[in-house]
Amino acid sequence: MPTYSFYSVALTLSDDGVHRISDYSIPFYEANFHCETASVLYGTGEECSAPLNNGDVVFFRNGDLRDFFFKNAAAGVNGKVVVVCTVPTDAIKNKLTVGS
Repeated sequence: MPTYSFYSVALTLSDDGVHRISDYSIPFYEANFHCETASVLYGTGEECSAPLNNGDVVFFRNGDLRDFFFKNAAAGVNGKVVVVCTVPTDAIKNKLTVGS
């Protein structure tokens, strides 16, 4: 039976480009994306048009953090996204060995 861990990561958008929340494959079972400081847009990378407003939380199941992209909703107004998710423990072990 697989074991699960909690994982959290934050992304501060320091420019108006599109950014991944993670450069590494991190599969999740459940994830809450929290928007802090300023509104952002999220999507697939080429298309980021779904709004996530300051203070909002959006919930997803069964995905991969590497597939989520964010950008500032307004030029020059930097947003911050924090994700808290449950992931397979093996995925965290693999991430911790990347680059070691």
